[in-house]
Amino acid sequence: MLLFQLPEEVLHNIFSYLDCKSLGRLCQVCKGINDFVNTDAVWRKMGKDMLNTGITWNGTDLYPHIPLKERVKTAQNWATGVCKKFIPLKWKTKLLPWLQLDGDVLFLSQATDVGLYRLHRHSRRLQQTAFKIYSGHKGDVCCFVLTDSHLISGGSDGTILVHSRRSDLSTFLLGHSQEVNCLDVKDGVTVSGSRDRTVRVRTNVSLSVRNNFF
Repeated sequence: MLLFQLPEEVLHNIFSYLDCKSLGRLCQVCKGINDFVNTDAVWRKMGKDMLNTGITWNGTDLYPHIPLKERVKTAQNWATGVCKKFIPLKWKTKLLPWLQLDGDVLFLSQATDVGLYRLHRHSRRLQQTAFKIYSGHKGDVCCFVLTDSHLISGGSDGTILVHSRRSDLSTFLLGHSQEVNCLDVKDGVTVSGSRDRTVRVRTNVSLSVRNNFF
């Protein structure tokens, strides 16, 4: 009987004794072995023991759309110091940005604006200039949150802006008397917190204030 005539469960158990380097060498034997070794099941045990691979303590995979082999390779490179250092974006103003990655688009706050930068699929590097900018705040953007249809941002001037992601329409809201420190949206309700020691709750439909909490 040839090695790959064994049941998959047996092969998984055999390969669980191999390290990353040995599995990499095994991939070079033939296409059939390469296809089998590249499956997530072969790397799951190793991924669970490594840092930041997306495999939780109970075995849940947080990033099933990314091959586990690539995540294990990245985690091992971090652990051994094998990495390439580069600056994806750089700007003159020394501000701490708020950012969120949505698919292949990075939303990044800079001063009074929120810029959108494309992440190139193959090189995994960021576009150097924003292809779209959301603006309108008189003060710096302190935080923002994304939904499928809107970008909601809070500014240091206490205002909240609701930008449509499907058109150029924006709605201005007088949020708080001081800077907006946090925002969240869930089940049609927007919650904002401020340095003025208040939390405001709004419905997304009317964008009217439902409650104030002090």
